[in-house]
Amino acid sequence: MATHWTLEDLYRGIMQSWIVLVGTIVLFTVAGVGVFLIYPQKYTAEAQHTVEPISVLSSGSSFNTVNMETERVVATSTSVLTRAVEGLDDTTVEGLRANTTIEVPRNSQVLLFQVTANTPDLAAERANALATAYGEQRTENARSVVEQTTEELSVSIQQLQTLAESQAPGSSERAATELQLQALLDQQARLTATPFYSGTLVTPADAPQQSNRPSILVFVAAGLFLGILVGAIAALIASRVRSGPGSAYKRAKPEGAPNEAPPLPDGAEAPGPTEEDDSIGEPSGTDDGTPGPVSATHRR
Repeated sequence: MATHWTLEDLYRGIMQSWIVLVGTIVLFTVAGVGVFLIYPQKYTAEAQHTVEPISVLSSGSSFNTVNMETERVVATSTSVLTRAVEGLDDTTVEGLRANTTIEVPRNSQVLLFQVTANTPDLAAERANALATAYGEQRTENARSVVEQTTEELSVSIQQLQTLAESQAPGSSERAATELQLQALLDQQARLTATPFYSGTLVTPADAPQQSNRPSILVFVAAGLFLGILVGAIAALIASRVRSGPGSAYKRAKPEGAPNEAPPLPDGAEAPGPTEEDDSIGEPSGTDDGTPGPVSATHRR
């Protein structure tokens, strides 16, 4: 028959081996402190870089907004990381990418470069290097776009000038061509004269003062919790093992079974049967000699 455990039974079982419980709690608490001491410390530094429209590109209009999700991906591109790694020691493109997180504050045109490293100075150095590399790469891309656009405009202007020279002076065709030519010249002048501003490193990263390692209280609390849990189980097991088969695992005595006589001292003899015991099971008779009824014991 299955044994039903109650809270009182569990409490008694644990209290019978409370030393095991206390020892386990102390052991796990000390282990938590040990894990805290050997837990690797990481430091995260953050640099902030603004993202501005690069320049006037076409039709005299400028881009007032920037696709920040695109810039977020560009910030960790291989070209940017390669440029950053060139000025750093003991790191690779993949290593820098794995320890870099790019955040974009909501409704802003700012990139947050968060770089994690083993030391505070190294984290700050890598964050600033990556943000600077991003700005340089974006400036170089902007310059390439402006130069390419200027060259394309120069080609179109040259073609219109050649076409205008071939047309009759004072004709409507030449007047229309000269209007187109003047529009391209104005666009080229604006593109060349307007300085582009791709953004800047507004907040360089400083060496962080605290590491990413959790507080020692977290490790101690975890050790206490595991110690109580494992210690309670160990205490219950110890209580059952200590009680042995004569207690917890002993089969219950059947109801109605005769009580066993206590053990006799050495050299003592067991008492013999009494007259009352001899009379049990013998047939009884009447005074006139006729046999009486046989008892149930004798009949068996």
